Amino acid sequence: MVNKSKIDKLKEAAQAVRDLNRNYWDMRRDNTVGGDDYFHCKANYEATSRGHIGEKVAERLGNAKENFDYYYNQAWKGLSKQEAHKDRIHDRTVNKTGRQREKSGLYKNSKEGCKSFRVRGINDKY
Repeated sequence: MVNKSKIDKLKEAAQAVRDLNRNYWDMRRDNTVGGDDYFHCKANYEATSRGHIGEKVAERLGNAKENFDYYYNQAWKGLSKQEAHKDRIHDRTVNKTGRQREKSGLYKNSKEGCKSFRVRGINDKY
């Protein structure tokens, strides 16, 4: 494997962050009840497609967000500690699935790789 320069690594990390951010805002715009698993999977798939750095960015940022949501869900959404923990584990699992599906080489793109998470109502453009 070719050793990437620091510039290439930074570019890959920035692209992965952009993938995560774009999918977050796509999910918000789409606003389909139950559609968040699809967008979690898709964001992690796309970030991982950038390479090893993209995969690590997706994993670390995803875990940090789920840790934040654990407390947010208790304080602002009224979830119990057990419910918040269950939500955190679920979202981390979906994120991991997106990363694994990209690395499997079995899918041609994120839309196909995350199809099992699509729910009725998600706009076809996503």
